[in-house]
Amino acid sequence: MNVKLADGVSLNVEEVGEGFPVIVLHGGPGLDHSGFRPYLDPLGNEFRLLYVDERGQGLSERVEPATLSLDVFARDVDLLAEALGLERFALLGHSFGAIITTKHAIEIGTAAAYVISGGGDSSAALEADVGASLEAMGEAGVPIKASWEQEKVVATEDELKELLRVQMPFHFAGEPPPGYGMDTVGTPDVLRHFANIGYGDFDYVPDLHRVSKPALVIVGEEDRTTTTRAARALHEGIAASRFVVLPGVGHMSFVETPEPYLDAVGAFLREVAG
Repeated sequence: MNVKLADGVSLNVEEVGEGFPVIVLHGGPGLDHSGFRPYLDPLGNEFRLLYVDERGQGLSERVEPATLSLDVFARDVDLLAEALGLERFALLGHSFGAIITTKHAIEIGTAAAYVISGGGDSSAALEADVGASLEAMGEAGVPIKASWEQEKVVATEDELKELLRVQMPFHFAGEPPPGYGMDTVGTPDVLRHFANIGYGDFDYVPDLHRVSKPALVIVGEEDRTTTTRAARALHEGIAASRFVVLPGVGHMSFVETPEPYLDAVGAFLREVAG
């Protein structure tokens, strides 16, 4: 469904299930919510999942990429909650969505609880972790590193999907499912914009003490992108947080081992929903 926000921009939201609302933010930028499905859909047996195509991406209304920022994406969470009449909700973000989620938790804090799935503690540390991971991969990391450089000039959706195809082995501890990510409705101009300016210059560590709501920090043990180091830093900085490391899986932990992921997230949300 299309949901018009108070500032006039429409977001695409796919709804699964009923009950306590959970707003779900995808990775990227320049991607959409499709990578979550069907893996997170079982949470809809207990909760009202609201999969969002973030502003200017997926099937949401296109906007000028230069108007997008972490601040804008975090603000959209509350604009969406207002448009849907949500009195209480949890916020679940993965990867870039987790970076937005953490910003929301620190600076806005209106969600009842936060699931930070594959999040980062700072942009500089994330870049260093990715660099170390690529180096550890040796020759296998060379085309992946080159694909990230190509993001700066990506022009078409087909080119974006080819970049995803090349990058997927970096995000999985094992073999990626055949065709995973190829259903993405990509937004190359948004990806290109953020690739050139950086994916948000952030350092959350000094401000994590401001998070007052319950949080679940969850990460794959073999995550090469948003590492266990980063997740531990988030957990240690957020007083009301719990920490779950999923053994033997990478960045796309909910794809590689959906049941342990869903068990941890479901248990946490159940407590919040009351």
